[in-house]
Amino acid sequence: MRHFLKMRRHFEVSVLDKLEENEERPVATPRFSVSVERVGTTAVLHCTGRLCFEGQARLLAESAQESLVSGDDLILELAEVEMVDSAGIGQLVLVHMQAQALDRNVCMACAPDRVRKLLELTNVAALFDFFDSLDAALISCPEQVA
Repeated sequence: MRHFLKMRRHFEVSVLDKLEENEERPVATPRFSVSVERVGTTAVLHCTGRLCFEGQARLLAESAQESLVSGDDLILELAEVEMVDSAGIGQLVLVHMQAQALDRNVCMACAPDRVRKLLELTNVAALFDFFDSLDAALISCPEQVA
């Protein structure tokens, strides 16, 4: 029993040391950002980071709506998106609905496998056409139906 208590104390001290080490080095969480590039009548939204949390995910819908209202079709370029949560999925559905209401097209390009699988699992993938490259999306997306 003494041996067990000694090991337990050692373990507790080791865990506390590790926690203190982690507190000294805060971990930065990548935030979501969007940059817009216009190519003819298509707006390419280059998305980066984590499409999570309502405030960050709303940035996507606001940027998309601005482009849709100005008459542009959209390509969501997702190569640098690390993860998507339920708020991000909700904003993607909102972008689709806004595009449909304005008779605009929305396509996705370069979606990482983990993001695409999540969208397929939630049936959100059915709302969008996916392209492996931005060039392919630029050629085909304006010809698609929202």
